[in-house]
Amino acid sequence: MPYTRRETFLPFTRPMIGQPEIDEMIDSIHRGWITTGPKCAKFEEELQRYNGVPHCRVMNSATTAQEITMQVLGLQAGDEVITTSLTWVSTLSTVVLQGGIPVLVDIDPVTLNMDPSKLEAAITPRTKGIIPVHLTGLPCPMEEIWTIAEKHGLWVVEDAAQAMGATYKGTKIGGDPRSVMSVYSFHPNKNMTTGEGGAIAFFDEAYLPRIQRLRFHGIERDAWKRQSKEGSVHIDVVEPARKANFMDLQAALGLHQIKQLDGFNARRRQLFHRYLELFRDLDEVMLPTPGDDIHGHCFHLFVARILPEKAGLSRDEFVTALKEENIGTGIHYRPAHVHSFYQDYFAQHAHAMPKDGLPNAEWSGERLLSLPLWPGLTEADQDQVVATIKHVIAGARAKIAV
Repeated sequence: MPYTRRETFLPFTRPMIGQPEIDEMIDSIHRGWITTGPKCAKFEEELQRYNGVPHCRVMNSATTAQEITMQVLGLQAGDEVITTSLTWVSTLSTVVLQGGIPVLVDIDPVTLNMDPSKLEAAITPRTKGIIPVHLTGLPCPMEEIWTIAEKHGLWVVEDAAQAMGATYKGTKIGGDPRSVMSVYSFHPNKNMTTGEGGAIAFFDEAYLPRIQRLRFHGIERDAWKRQSKEGSVHIDVVEPARKANFMDLQAALGLHQIKQLDGFNARRRQLFHRYLELFRDLDEVMLPTPGDDIHGHCFHLFVARILPEKAGLSRDEFVTALKEENIGTGIHYRPAHVHSFYQDYFAQHAHAMPKDGLPNAEWSGERLLSLPLWPGLTEADQDQVVATIKHVIAGARAKIAV
């Protein structure tokens, strides 16, 4: 497609909400169940079935879900958890809020995920667990991570916020009991959405009572049932806890979104591979890996890396130029350790950073950007994105030549 300037702004993502979801929400309103109720329970059952796990509990966000995992696993002040810096800061912050110390390892420069060859050097007597992050929807090399965790007696909690529908060796992410828990996100930019929301998937039923009470005031049993005919008006609080419950209005979306998830992901896959083909001759951009039979990508993001020395402009200049052309992009992510708080934090906890730093995470963090990708994106939209990117790069290179 030849270059023409886009007239309206194209966002990098957009949720896919159809009439069935809208009708289900209206039904919830008419029934009077708009906060936590029977549709939440049904949605949890659907999540369990889809991901092949015996237990899955929903709450107001994946961040809260991750924070609750740290509480349930008994993380104490000074305990260490190994993770990656190329993630949203909540992966680290949920450890810090519990008094733990996030210990960072570098990424694989091809996949952007945690490099398992760096793990053992980061383990100390204070290490309690590992949080791998399935960035962009591409699963981490879990076999190596599980092997190291078992060798050193560590738990594994998968940050699967971007990985709903992804698989590892044919098993849905979160569906392998070698990970004690996995956390999903249903934010509007994810592959399926409930507006906001998240969930914890797990296998050990012993965790169930505490997860349920930590998401709702420390009440032992499902509090919503007290509003039903069979419920009791009496409640008992057994420990202090947050209010992080999920609403039936959200579940109304989720019950229909999960039915469409495989179709959504198939369309994402088609667009992802089409980008690869359209960009195949563009040397100024480093393209993402599409995964393979082992690492079953769910194609949450198409993260390219601009090469300034070839393109003639930095990533930030590139983002600005595309915005002026009405093409939206995202940055997923600036490495967590370059944010102001974590610069100070790791200055005080120098042992939590590798002695040689995080060169791969920093190199990628300065160059990456997410291009428009969602199931409703058209081929014409995609052609225009690619044509615009080539136009911007050609203009930058022409200025250098002059």
